[in-house]
This record gives sequence, structure tokens and C-alpha cells, in this order.
Amino acid sequence: MNKKTKQATKLLLISCFIGITSCDNQLPSLTDEKTNNSRTQTSLLQEVGYKADSLALVAFYKSTNGNNWSTKTNWLEKNTPLKLWYGVRTEIVNGEERVVALRLGGNKLSGELPTEIGQLNALKELMLSDNYKLGGTIPEEFYNLKELKVWKMRFTDIHGSLSPKIGNLTAIDTLDLWGAPWDLTKPHYIKKDENTLLTGEIPSEICNLKNARYIVLGRNKFTGEIPQEIGELNNLTYLDIARCKLSGKLPSSIGKLTKLETLFVAGNDLSGELPEEMGNMTSLKEFYGNENKFSGAIPSSLSNLKKLLRLSLSDNHYSGTLPDVLAKIGSLGLLYLENNQFEGEIPPALGGENQPHLITVDLSNNKLTGEMPPKVAHPYIVDGINYGVVYTTFKVEGNQIKP
Repeated sequence: MNKKTKQATKLLLISCFIGITSCDNQLPSLTDEKTNNSRTQTSLLQEVGYKADSLALVAFYKSTNGNNWSTKTNWLEKNTPLKLWYGVRTEIVNGEERVVALRLGGNKLSGELPTEIGQLNALKELMLSDNYKLGGTIPEEFYNLKELKVWKMRFTDIHGSLSPKIGNLTAIDTLDLWGAPWDLTKPHYIKKDENTLLTGEIPSEICNLKNARYIVLGRNKFTGEIPQEIGELNNLTYLDIARCKLSGKLPSSIGKLTKLETLFVAGNDLSGELPEEMGNMTSLKEFYGNENKFSGAIPSSLSNLKKLLRLSLSDNHYSGTLPDVLAKIGSLGLLYLENNQFEGEIPPALGGENQPHLITVDLSNNKLTGEMPPKVAHPYIVDGINYGVVYTTFKVEGNQIKP
């Protein structure tokens, strides 16, 4: 190939991707020997900017079977700028137009993420949830997306482990990798192969995501212990690591999460006592620790939680008498303690005057005896309107409680 031919081929390749042409029939293959003599795909993707973004999106389209997407308006259309491609948003970054968002949730993507996705290094949002056949592992190149703030891939078939490089994504605000244990492509829910869920340990480097407010990793098959450094995520308001295969104790550093409002750790294999430091979590509204192996004393410090609305410790290994602290959480609305080994009498103050919001207390299937606490009428007020009075409902089936 002479010098003029080589130069013409180079210009054709670049101009096609600047115009974002449909390349299959109009461009030579990027892996073709002749093209390699001019400029390889790898060398092109080493560039940063609009051209590299366009090449990465072409690779993404092909790797996720774009021809079968529900909506693919303007994708790979000749002379159509990226900002007009369905689900793509661009912004001017450092004086150049860049891809900053890719929103293709529920769009029938399949296949897997290409390594080229790592070239979208101005990306702030990646929203690919509810693409039930989008699988594969997370490419190592993905962890180059240091500007990423929103990463949503719940209800996909993404699997494998999380790399310690996740600690590079320090701009993350929202991380949602909630698993999909059921095959949602079938008319009836059928359990999927565990190989289509995330596995391995949760890397401690995830605790570098100090800007994160929302982390959901539940319904996967993570093993090992909750990272001891979990308390470093001090901006978290929502944490879901429920229904995995996590073991060990709930780290005492959890008490540092003073902004946390919702904590799901249910359905794991956690054991030991809840840490006394939980009393420092003064923003906590919901704690679901059911279906574990927690035992020992329920921390007296829980009485410090003035915003706690829901407390679930059912299906654990608790025994002994019901602690008085349960009657001191004045904000409590729902309390679930069923399927433990509590014995003795129900504290008479439970559901009393100091707990005007407590609607349900489930104590089913313990070893409790004695009598029901006295009924105390609570005014039922919503938005300043008084709808009358309510009484705390106690569920005591499977005990020896006198009515």
C-alpha cells in the first residue's frame, strides 16, 4: 500500500467515526490486515475524546446485540451526532463534547460489556438495569471510569467478582448491583444458576467510595465477612447487602454511619451480638437483621435511635427475656421478633404510652409466658388530621400467652 492510499484509508476511518456511520457495510473491518497497516482499533481507542467515545459506543452496541434492542433510535446512523442516539447524553467537558450518560435500562440488551467501555472516561451515569440477558463479567477496564457517579445494573446476569479496583470509582454516589435470583424471562419465576450472580468477597476497597450515599449489593452470592472498614462510608444513607452468603459479625465500625437511614443485612449467616455502637446511628429508620444467627444481648444503646421506625430481628438465635430497651424506642412503628427463643413475660411498657406509633409487634413462635400487656389507646394522626385511636397489635402464636 503506497503512502497516498494509506493516508486515504486513515482519513476514511476517522471521518466515518466522526460522522458515526453504520460501519458494517461501509468501513473496512477494524481487524482487517489492510486496516492494521494504517491504524489499529487499539491505537484509535488510546485517544481520548469524541472519536474514542464514538468507537466505544460502536463496540458497546455490537457486544450487547444492539440489533435486538427494544429501542435503538439513531444508533450507528450516518452523520447523526452521539447526543441524538437513544439513551446517550453528552456534555462539553474541558472544551470538548463527551458522552456523560448512557441510559438503556429495560431495553433488551444481551451479551456482555465490552472492554472498550473503559474508554468512556467522562461517563457519569451508566444505567443498564432490567436487561435480564445482559451478562458476562465486569471488564477490568470498567474501573477506569473515575468520573462515574451512578452505576445501576440490577436485574441483569452480570456475574463474577468485584475487583479491588472498584476503589478507584471514588466519585460514585449510587451503586446498584442488586442481583436477580430468578429468571425473569420466564412466565413463572424460576431460580437462576448461581453462576449468573456476583460472587467472592466484597472487596474492602469498596470502602474508598466515601461519596456514596446509596449502595445495593443484595441478592447476590457474596461470601466472607462484611469489610471492617464499612464505617468509612460515612455519607451512606442506604445500604443493602441482604440475602447473600455473608458470615461473621456485624462490624462495630457500622456505628460510624451516622447518616444511614436504611440497613438491610437480612438473610445472611451473620452471628454474634449486634455492636453497642449501633446506638450512634442516630439517622437510622429501618434495620432488617432477620434470618441470621444473631444472639446475645440486644444493645441497650438502641434507645438512642430516636428515628427508628422498623426493627426486624426475627429468625435469629436470641434467647432469654425480652430486653426493656425495646419499650424505650419511642419512634418504633413495627417490631418483628418472631421465631427466636425468647422466654419470660412481655415487658408491660411495650406498646405503651411511650410508643404511640407502634402498630405491630410480632412475637410468634418464641417461649414467652404470662399475659398480654395492657392495651393503650394511641391517637392516629396523619398530616395533622386525627383519625381516632389505634392499639398495638401483638402477634403471639406459638407462645403460652394468656389473652
